Amino acid sequence: MPDHETAMDLVEKGWSALDGDHTSVGDIVDTLGRANFAPLLILPALALVSPLSGVPGFTTLCGLIITAVSLQQMAHRSSLWLPKWMRAAHLRTERVRRVYTWFRVPARWLDRVTRQRLHFLVTRPMVLLPQLFCLICGALMPFLELIPFTSSILGVVITALAVGMFVGDGLLVLIGLLVATAMVSGVASLVTT
Repeated sequence: MPDHETAMDLVEKGWSALDGDHTSVGDIVDTLGRANFAPLLILPALALVSPLSGVPGFTTLCGLIITAVSLQQMAHRSSLWLPKWMRAAHLRTERVRRVYTWFRVPARWLDRVTRQRLHFLVTRPMVLLPQLFCLICGALMPFLELIPFTSSILGVVITALAVGMFVGDGLLVLIGLLVATAMVSGVASLVTT
């Protein structure tokens, strides 16, 4: 487990990838470290809670990234593979910098509240459960693009699960799983009525 890294370390690493007029997904992935999957789930999940979620197609892009990362994390790959078109997707660097500035507030808060708790939930085989929930949430995002706030709610759930896996805080993972289960139950009851 990357016990020595914090959420603020993650934000600062991502910030260092921002260069030039445009920043690609590939640049950010390479800066964060291709073998470290949890941070690669946290950044697109946090971005979904930011103002960037209003950009058309952004929710779908983040959902596809989260799905690709989750699949490879569950397969226990040693490095991350993304298709060329996804690595080449880019945004204006100035817009991404504004979001990274916004990331600092929740990152500091997460660093204060997370600890090593309920460790069995963040180690194999139990860690497959939060990884599966991240996969399902990511796969649902392209279908929920037009429904307001759903991507932001899923972003919060994925952030809780991924941060819990990253820092080894099983309690945060448990909270994320409970919120995800409540969301799925709520949506299912709306659909069946």
